[in-house]
Amino acid sequence: MSENKVYKEGYKDGIKFAILAARAYGNNEELIKRLEREYSGEDGETAVKLVYGETYLIYEKRNQKGMEIILGVATQGFPAIVMSRDTKSTLTSMKNIKFAPITYDESVGSFNPTQLSQMQEYVISNLIEKGVVYIDCLDYIFSTSSSVQNVLRFLTVLKDKVLDKNGIFILSLNKDAIGKPELSMIEKEFKNTIKIKSD
Repeated sequence: MSENKVYKEGYKDGIKFAILAARAYGNNEELIKRLEREYSGEDGETAVKLVYGETYLIYEKRNQKGMEIILGVATQGFPAIVMSRDTKSTLTSMKNIKFAPITYDESVGSFNPTQLSQMQEYVISNLIEKGVVYIDCLDYIFSTSSSVQNVLRFLTVLKDKVLDKNGIFILSLNKDAIGKPELSMIEKEFKNTIKIKSD
């Protein structure tokens, strides 16, 4: 049985567990409803099937769909590295998730958004074969960086490392928050766009 088939077969079980986790942790009702629609098949046409060795780009103003996807991945037991500003996410307590908060708060385990080399080193040192990397704070990183080229280099290096490990790289991005040249360069690196109905 192929690994891709195993992933697809586990997807529905993962969504079911995500619903239970969302309720247990008191997530907002809209997230729970969207997960229930996907589980029941109402959102079958928008269900995301991820493929190893691929990059994915999600355009959204908030990280809602990205977090739904990575929660589905996590609840199936797949290893993932998550870089996010959402420090209250249920993902922070999951054993198979390496969660790296991106914030100026100096709490243990967090990264300042300008610490690109440290973030890069963290991902590379924790990345395993067929691992998933998810980042949803790129507009924040761009807004705090002194060099656009440094951010683009950071993304390119991470993308290459993830693909070398036959992993999956998911980037959730508010495209209105960054310039068109930067967006164009990101789109060249992240070939697959995950479409969402609304944001």
